[in-house]
Amino acid sequence: MTHKRLTLATLLLGAVAAGLAARSAPGFRAVLAPVQLTMSVLVPFFGVLAMTGPSRPGADHRRATRLLAALALAAGFALAGSLLAALATALTGGAWPPAPRTAWLVLAAVLVQLIAQLVGTACGLLSRRPLVAMAATIVIPMTVTAVLTVIAPGGAVRWLTPFGNARSLLTDAPTGTTFAALGVVVLLWCVLPNAALLAIHQRRETGRPVPGAARSDPGSANS
Repeated sequence: MTHKRLTLATLLLGAVAAGLAARSAPGFRAVLAPVQLTMSVLVPFFGVLAMTGPSRPGADHRRATRLLAALALAAGFALAGSLLAALATALTGGAWPPAPRTAWLVLAAVLVQLIAQLVGTACGLLSRRPLVAMAATIVIPMTVTAVLTVIAPGGAVRWLTPFGNARSLLTDAPTGTTFAALGVVVLLWCVLPNAALLAIHQRRETGRPVPGAARSDPGSANS
C-alpha cells in the first residue's frame, strides 16, 4: 500500500465518520471523537512504513528523521480530522463548545494521533514485515483492550490502552486524572517499546551483542 493511497483512505474514513456522526449526534464534540478514533486505525500504518523502509548500518539519524516525519504527519491527520468534524458540524447546524473546550479537543486529537503513530513505529521496529506490523497495530492494542474490559471493567482500559485513553481524551473534560492516565499510556505504549526496540536495532547495526540474545559457542565450530 503506497503512502498516497493510504493517505486517501485515512481521509476518506475520517470524512465518512464525520458524516455519519453528524447525522446521529450533531455537535463538534460528538462528531470529533468518532472521526479521530476511526482515523487512528490507519494512522499507525504510516509509522510502520517509516520504520520498515530501507535502512543501512549506522543510519540511526535516518530512522530518527523518519520518526519525526511520521509524528508530524500524525499531527497533520489530527488537524485534518478536526477540520472534517468542524465542517460536518457547520453543515448540520450542530452545537459548538466554548472556545477553551474546542481548543482542548483539537489538542486531544493531536495527542491521540501521536500515540497511535508511536504504536505504529514500535510495531514497525518489532517486525520488519510491513503487513505483519500493520496487523499488530490493531491486534495487540485491541486484544489488550478486550481483555482488560473483561477482567477490570472499572477503568483500567483508560489507564492502560491507547483506545481507552483516546476515548477519554476526546469525550471527558480534562482533569488531573486525565493527564496521569495519558502519561501512563505514553510511557507503556510509546516511550518504553520504541526506546527498547531502537536500542536493540542500534546494537545490531553496530555489531554489538544484544542483551539476552543467543551467543554461539566458540568451541562448537571446532567440534
